Amino acid sequence: MKKMFVTLAIALLAMSQVFAMSHSQMRETARFISDRMAWELDMTPQQYDDCYEINYDFLFAINPIMDDVCRGYLSAINMYYTFLDWRNDDMRFILNAVQYNRFLQLEYFYRPVYTYRGHWRFRVYQIYNNPKFYYFDAPSIFKIYVGGHSRNHYSGGFYGQGNRYNHKVEPNPHHIHGSSHEKDHSRLDFGNNRREQGAKKPMNGYNNRNQDNREKDNRYQDQRKGQNKHSPEINNRSTTRGASNAPAKSSSSTAKPSTNTKPAGGSGIVSGSGHSNSGRR
Repeated sequence: MKKMFVTLAIALLAMSQVFAMSHSQMRETARFISDRMAWELDMTPQQYDDCYEINYDFLFAINPIMDDVCRGYLSAINMYYTFLDWRNDDMRFILNAVQYNRFLQLEYFYRPVYTYRGHWRFRVYQIYNNPKFYYFDAPSIFKIYVGGHSRNHYSGGFYGQGNRYNHKVEPNPHHIHGSSHEKDHSRLDFGNNRREQGAKKPMNGYNNRNQDNREKDNRYQDQRKGQNKHSPEINNRSTTRGASNAPAKSSSSTAKPSTNTKPAGGSGIVSGSGHSNSGRR
């Protein structure tokens, strides 16, 4: 009988962690989101590396709580928005005011996660549904960064310290947790089945595919290549640099897609259920 209970406990534990991301998935997804942000916001190499670190730290923070977020538990949802506010506040320091205001207008960057039929997914994969394509090489700290600049080590944030950037920073943070529009964002992100843990309600199955695939829009195609001023430097810097994130100089004015075609976290469905990767970039 005791052996049966132990077996049952192990099975329940495995079931409770079915939606968790592996470390490699977190890295690849953080890279994919950062790659698209660098493309659309015209980031410098230093911004690109910092953006990757911030996205990695965000995914690492939310990974343990997303099972409960998918179930609609309010305590987990509140914690999620705290982590999201930290992430977006860090983005505020690395982006200039123009980039940051553009970032706020793009839901798939500003609020990247949503739930759909009991799974948590990333909106960016609805906009860019070819996870095998990258515009840029991997961040210079892709294989070595493990959270050294996260809020676990810098409670007030690492990226706003000192004179890391010389650009004008947007002075006003845009927090979701505790704001008057938190309930609306929560409904759009995680549906209507929010409840206290232990309440007898079904898993949150809210159909939240509220983003159209806009890949046919010229803004998301290679026509942007001639418009970007800073991001072309990413593919032309030395790949041997360490974590100093010092930007490299480049004489090139056009970006070339990265030749790395390793998949970036599958279809964006954390549980691993498949969908076609044959879409355009």
